Amino acid sequence: MKSKNWLMAVVCLLVFQLSAFAGAADYQTPQPLSNVVKARVGQVDASATIPVPTITWGGDVATVLTEMDDIFKDEGLNVSLFREDNFPKQVEKCLSGDTPYIRGTMGMINAAAEAFKAKGLDLTVVYQLTWSVGGDALVVRQGKTLDNVQTVALQLYGPHMDYAANLFQSKGRLNDVTFKWLPELTLPDYDSGKIVDPVSAFQADPTLDAVMCIIPDALMLTSGGTVGTGAEGSVKGAEILVSTKTAGRIIADVYAVRTDYFQAHRGKVQKFVRALMRGEEALRDLVKNKSTQQSKYRQLLSKSADLLLGASQATADAEALLGDCEFVGHEGNMAFFTGKGTLRNMKTLNGEIGGYFSSLGLLGGSIALTAAGWDYAILGQGLKYGAKGLVPAPVKPKFDTQKAMAHVESRIAIEPETWEDEGTLFMVEIYFNPNQNAFSASQYTADFQKALEISQTYNGALIVVEGHSDPLGVLKAERKGELRQVLNEMRQSAKNLSLERSQKVREAFLSFCVNKGINIDESQFLPIGLGVSAPKYSPPQTEAEWNANRRVVFRIKQMEAEMDSFVPLD
Repeated sequence: MKSKNWLMAVVCLLVFQLSAFAGAADYQTPQPLSNVVKARVGQVDASATIPVPTITWGGDVATVLTEMDDIFKDEGLNVSLFREDNFPKQVEKCLSGDTPYIRGTMGMINAAAEAFKAKGLDLTVVYQLTWSVGGDALVVRQGKTLDNVQTVALQLYGPHMDYAANLFQSKGRLNDVTFKWLPELTLPDYDSGKIVDPVSAFQADPTLDAVMCIIPDALMLTSGGTVGTGAEGSVKGAEILVSTKTAGRIIADVYAVRTDYFQAHRGKVQKFVRALMRGEEALRDLVKNKSTQQSKYRQLLSKSADLLLGASQATADAEALLGDCEFVGHEGNMAFFTGKGTLRNMKTLNGEIGGYFSSLGLLGGSIALTAAGWDYAILGQGLKYGAKGLVPAPVKPKFDTQKAMAHVESRIAIEPETWEDEGTLFMVEIYFNPNQNAFSASQYTADFQKALEISQTYNGALIVVEGHSDPLGVLKAERKGELRQVLNEMRQSAKNLSLERSQKVREAFLSFCVNKGINIDESQFLPIGLGVSAPKYSPPQTEAEWNANRRVVFRIKQMEAEMDSFVPLD
């Protein structure tokens, strides 16, 4: 989740190689935070300056600007920002009354909520800052995929808990994977004599198949995002399997507040949220106009580097943080907390995380987090980029479909035997009858719902809607010795028919999404016809195999490394 200075990383790596590799990995036993946090409950002094926590993440740059521009003061608030990346410590500060606020991902807030519940308190989620859209990654050893990874290293009580759980649950393998938990997110600036972070454990322990890490570490492990050479901190053969550039709707960063404070000071909390929305808009404008506001932009980076990275000169790293996240603003908050236009909302994430964490031993049971229930019409008054009419705007196309189509067709032509496997994260198969030309949502509700859920979660993936035909007719014609021209015409006819069916399935699916009130990026779904070139069974031996060859496949492809071939639209 955080960027770091590369020179510091190299120095730390050298120190680590001389010392920490001599020690064993400090693997932790997962347990609910309620068993870990021991702070006593204290009252928040609402009359004093309110400390507000931040973490080392790009979304918090907007919070820095909110303070720098005196927007908090303009809203009548007296706050001071502090950074606390040790989440259990942050939980203790909130419990003890040092601050009413807590800052983390939805997974971290869920873990904290049980600790609050054990002390007789609740948490209310009040604001979403960002989604992670490239700052976090799953790096795997050579030959490892979501289908065969067995051991994964990651931070305990950190931002990757819900990310890892979602990836493997989507594959139906969450209970098949052994997670190896460590206390730090990345290589710390202290020497404990042990391996305390997942990346160093991955470097030292060849039995680890994969590691969840921030993108600078992922680039180091994979020799710049390609394939690790084994030199300069990389791991030979290591690759980035999937990052949040593809899985862009899993890690949601939020602020929550103690419910007792919220109930007593709802107006102050609303002003806090309003200030953050104004700060996000100010950042949006500043970044857009940074060429004409260089002095202010550099000042913001310096202040952000000082607070979030501990070094005011690390402005390049502070700027890099911004590229790892997507600010959601007023419109995104409305969608996240009300569910308008999206399945990736607070209710959905809360339900997912509760199930994941219970099975992983991170929660004793599901936690029903509550939202503030803001009136977004009131919060949107005077905002420059607020949702118009409280209706989410149409999703901007992410892909240039012509370039995407050319790329996919080229890949299939060059690598027909590996197309199905390479880069495929998930797939949804739809079967149809021999002469079927209509694909009603009522008939395929379960399949369409699954495709919708995956596409919403992995909103940076290209989803190829493949039409397939049964090859039996062509095979029989070949056996009879039909002319090559006749066989080619049969193959082309099958390809045309499969393309027509993939287009009709795509149209029916998009109509299904519209009818459910979900905003969908139509450019994400690319229809192609493969005809008889990739049957499941060739030749089919039974009627069941014959039927199985007639299908349309939603193939969710991770193509991050190939984005130069089909550039996402602005």
